[in-house]
Amino acid sequence: MTDVDATPYPDDQDPIDGTSLAGRADRILDPGADDVAVTRSEERLVVRTEAVPVRRVRIRKVIVSEERTVTVTVRREELRVEEEPLDGTDVVDAGTVLPIGSGDAIELVLHEEQVEVVTRVVPVERVRVVTDVVTEQRSLTETVGHEEVDVVDEDLTDRR
Repeated sequence: MTDVDATPYPDDQDPIDGTSLAGRADRILDPGADDVAVTRSEERLVVRTEAVPVRRVRIRKVIVSEERTVTVTVRREELRVEEEPLDGTDVVDAGTVLPIGSGDAIELVLHEEQVEVVTRVVPVERVRVVTDVVTEQRSLTETVGHEEVDVVDEDLTDRR
């Protein structure tokens, strides 16, 4: 049978060494019992993750100007005078002949094509922004403590 000191100790003191029990394992001593039970405790790592903002991204469209060269075919009318010698047998329409010295002129309007440049905005591409969740493994090292139970047997009887 083990001798147990039955002196009452405050609830917050260790009955064996008198130190504070704050933060230590529970020790159960029953002075009337032969057995003394000690609950041994240890620290365990509890790891959790928390989503925290790490970066803000802004998406903007920017207009980039560049010079383009395009070749365009344009047409115009030019006046060309064709002269034909007449021999006396040709028939001439009287409406197209001007009398000599009349001073009248024949007017013709000449045309040309002019290039007109117009820019239009047309959709050419759709861009989507997608976020991906990347999973990686990280190793964490932390020190944890645990209690060990020492049994010290002091023989209090005097052996001579």
